Amino acid sequence: MKKIRLLLMVICVAVFCYSAYQLLTIYFNYKKIDETYEEIAEEYTAVEEEGEDYLQIDWNSLLSRNSDVKAWIQIPDTNVNYPVLQGETNDTYIHSDIDKQELTAGSIFIASENQNPFIDINTVIYGHNMKNGSMFHDIKSYTEQEFADAHPYIYIYLPDGTVSQYKVVSAHIISDTSTLYNTNIVDIQGFYQDMMKGNDISVDFDQSSQMPVITLSTCTSGGGENGKRNVVHAVLERSQIDPQTEKMN
Repeated sequence: MKKIRLLLMVICVAVFCYSAYQLLTIYFNYKKIDETYEEIAEEYTAVEEEGEDYLQIDWNSLLSRNSDVKAWIQIPDTNVNYPVLQGETNDTYIHSDIDKQELTAGSIFIASENQNPFIDINTVIYGHNMKNGSMFHDIKSYTEQEFADAHPYIYIYLPDGTVSQYKVVSAHIISDTSTLYNTNIVDIQGFYQDMMKGNDISVDFDQSSQMPVITLSTCTSGGGENGKRNVVHAVLERSQIDPQTEKMN
């Protein structure tokens, strides 16, 4: 009996140590993610008055660090505030940071299939759904009308120093093989109709506008293993905004 109790005690201690190790690994992993992106934001962006002014971005320094940076994405009052990169393939930045160093959360990145990001009718932007609330975690909340009403706009800062404002018009869960990931759109009206199917929110949208769309995509709570993705579509409402002279809506 003593041997059995001793064996059980050893097993319990081993399980506890392994669990503690796993928790510490997760903690330090998320800490690294937060520190990495806090450092980037502090180094390359500034804002004079929080909530009213656009970000001021040091594009020269940021592009010197990595020319794969194509934009900066911001959704006010959320955790979405990151550089947007585009690699040679969709694997380039899926688990790599801006310096191409390994990072579980990876980077926010544009689909490699997009030949002309933000000019193409559909620019697809990917980001992980991290449990600590970072990256594109907040995207899944757009399926709730109250959240969508409170966060109607997505801002894309471009290397030419201007900002584009996109209006969120659709949010839903789709298959990872959906045609809504198509970046070579010929039938704009047909694409608009498809992206509004199964829409979980109600937003006024002029489907005759023929304006470009950004499609933000992240894994569902199941980690994407079920082949489903949380997706938000936003239509260009204003472009060529000068962040030096204008206030944010």
